Amino acid sequence: MVESPANSGAFVFYNGVMTRLVKLISIALLVSFACAKSEQPVLHRVAHPFARKRAPKPKVQEPGEVSLGSMMPPYQTPSLDGKQFDLAAQKGTVVLLNLWATWCQPCRFEIPELEKMQKEYSSRGLKVVGVSLDDTGVDGVKAFVKEQKMTYPIALDPEGKIANMLQTSILPTTVLIDKSGKIVWKQYGAVSSNDESLQKALTAALAAS
Repeated sequence: MVESPANSGAFVFYNGVMTRLVKLISIALLVSFACAKSEQPVLHRVAHPFARKRAPKPKVQEPGEVSLGSMMPPYQTPSLDGKQFDLAAQKGTVVLLNLWATWCQPCRFEIPELEKMQKEYSSRGLKVVGVSLDDTGVDGVKAFVKEQKMTYPIALDPEGKIANMLQTSILPTTVLIDKSGKIVWKQYGAVSSNDESLQKALTAALAAS
């Protein structure tokens, strides 16, 4: 059977149409897939608004650290007169404890101030005690005390135990201890009997029962 020219043209036309149609459908599918992919939401990591934060660790007080308002720990050391100075035995008395050394220039300047306070307040219950941190022997301290005409009691601490206890490397250092044994005033540097903060703390300590 021989195809007529008319039928042959129709077939070629139909075949061309189908081919273009398939191509259009393929392109449409590809475009729709690409659009669907582009519409996918992009995810970002966001910190949770209620995420817990670690609280800072509280400062831990160092062993032996004594600060203003703390109770004075037990402390014993030899005195210049050969007896034992026991701070715990002073409870019931207000104690002005002064750390000093013979080679310390500011310590020399405050001696008259300490003498003045001892004479003025001793009858009301104040006891001034000087703790020498000299490590060159007792004789040098005795000679210095005699030269400076120091009348308040002197304790000897060549190992610096009291300085370690009070966490200080400064001379002079002075603390006022009330009748219960609590530190109510602390001073780095030379003491002045006219210091308002010292006068206030001393007056309150002496008035307390």
